[in-house]
Amino acid sequence: MIDSANRAIWAAFTRARRRRAATERYPALIQAIDELLFELEELNLHGIQHVPTRLRERSARVLDLVPTEDPEQIRIRYRVIAMMDTLFRAQELVFRAKDPSRPAYEGEEDLTA
Repeated sequence: MIDSANRAIWAAFTRARRRRAATERYPALIQAIDELLFELEELNLHGIQHVPTRLRERSARVLDLVPTEDPEQIRIRYRVIAMMDTLFRAQELVFRAKDPSRPAYEGEEDLTA
């Protein structure tokens, strides 16, 4: 009986720790996406159309952390504008993971489909 109670306590502790880690991870992930978007916007303002390799590689590492059921939704793009769209989509997926009750903004595609 004590062993069963100990297992239940440790299981609850582990679940709570995972939830807390996931919740704390989201702000850092959103910040990383924001930094990539800023760099891409700078490229766009300078008329650069193709995403440099270093930014594609950084984007891939960040996008690997985004919670999604369909990785095709947030795959790496080679054009600056397309990559920005992908990062905005990824950011919305992170916001939704952080707050599942978050309402979709007007005109938004269903990101769960």
